[in-house]
Amino acid sequence: MKIEHFINGKPLAARSYFETVNPATQEILAEVASGGAAEADAAVSAAKTAFPSWASKPATERAALLRRLGDLIAQQVAALARTETEDTGQPIAQTGKQLVPRAADNFYYFAEMCVRVDGHTYPTPTHLNYTLFHPVGVCALISPWNVPFMTATWKVAPALAFGNTAVLKMSELSPLTAARLGELALEAGIPAGVLNILHGYGPDAGEPLCRHPDVRAISFTGSTATGNRIVQSAGLKKFSMELGGKSPFVVFADADRPRALDAALFMVFSNNGERCTAGSRILVQQSIYADFAAQFAERARRLRVGDPLDDTTLIGPMISRNHLAKVRGYIEAGPKEGATLLCGGFDRPSYAPELPSAVRSGNYVWPTVFADVDNRMRIAQEEIFGPVACLIPFSDEADAIAKANDTRYGLSSYVWSENLGRAHRVAAAIEAGMCFVNSQNVRDLRQPFGGTKASGIGREGGTWSYEVFLEPKNVCVSLGAHHIPRWGG
Repeated sequence: MKIEHFINGKPLAARSYFETVNPATQEILAEVASGGAAEADAAVSAAKTAFPSWASKPATERAALLRRLGDLIAQQVAALARTETEDTGQPIAQTGKQLVPRAADNFYYFAEMCVRVDGHTYPTPTHLNYTLFHPVGVCALISPWNVPFMTATWKVAPALAFGNTAVLKMSELSPLTAARLGELALEAGIPAGVLNILHGYGPDAGEPLCRHPDVRAISFTGSTATGNRIVQSAGLKKFSMELGGKSPFVVFADADRPRALDAALFMVFSNNGERCTAGSRILVQQSIYADFAAQFAERARRLRVGDPLDDTTLIGPMISRNHLAKVRGYIEAGPKEGATLLCGGFDRPSYAPELPSAVRSGNYVWPTVFADVDNRMRIAQEEIFGPVACLIPFSDEADAIAKANDTRYGLSSYVWSENLGRAHRVAAAIEAGMCFVNSQNVRDLRQPFGGTKASGIGREGGTWSYEVFLEPKNVCVSLGAHHIPRWGG
């Protein structure tokens, strides 16, 4: 299969191609167009040309087209989920039951949002001020490889709903479902040029796209290092940067232990541990630490690792050989730093079932749990982006807050306590863009999503998406009831 760029409603062949590989089997899935500055310019030019007509289309008409796109996604969940699983290694139980259906919901939600955009009025005795919102123009949407289809639609839906046009650049590690998104948008009736798909490597295609003078806004999800490079090189634009994370998962002694264990396991091991909001620093109060660690490790040993196309698999392979090597490096570093390996690793543990023969060449890491972790260790400070949990003890509320905040990141956080007064205090004190109390990460489409510190700038979701995809304008009208000073003459 050959995947081309999708520009101005048509496939655009490339001068060179790269291969995308199934991380479970190492099978080559497709040859994908490798773009550069010329292709980025063509995509931006198509989006710029399509912008006036799309922006002037009534919001009700844009909403109808977005709902149609959501319907097409909902009708093809099984096929899209299989493609996503083969391309990324994410278990089919997650792509088919959670991630792809949520992509359809993104279009349904922002179809409703775009017909409700309103402003404010600020009357005075002499003037009436009111605000208008205008679409920004051409938006560069840079989506990551870990949950590519859902994240792409999380960006495309508000950008198009609010009247912008877009160029979507996917990671070279997971391009297949995005290619399908461009075709579905055209099938839904969204005009050519409104959504363009650019493939290729970041330095070759992504950087020219972000630097392009006709790009007015950039929504990026990815690493902190890449986000910094984009901000420094792109110039004066609107930015939404959702970057790395090393989120604290704080468990007090009075927490509902069974529910906290369920949530902790889910937040570090779902999506193969390749999630920016993973609660990978599990801070546990000293009085329950040993018991919690033993139960957590025992549960982690029972998580099924295997073929991601098997409905019973909970953890699939890492996205690539290079990423596998990175995760292995951290697992090797843990014991050298003084952490205790309770379970897991990159060699199949004796307690783990044999992998099916079809996927034995896959990029597998077994659910890994480190205890006796000091918060200054590399495994506690650096984003591993794999199924690796670090258990860290704390003494009291002040110690929990200090350790939770002792990181360069600030994306998400989790607090478990039956003392709601303490839960509110700790939630307010943790330096993070989001905090979930007695809950795993539940993304309500109305909530502001984003982080602080090295985890990014800007927010998306609900009306918070106005920050990047709409420009506010103030209109000031004189009521004629005041004297204007006469100057000169």
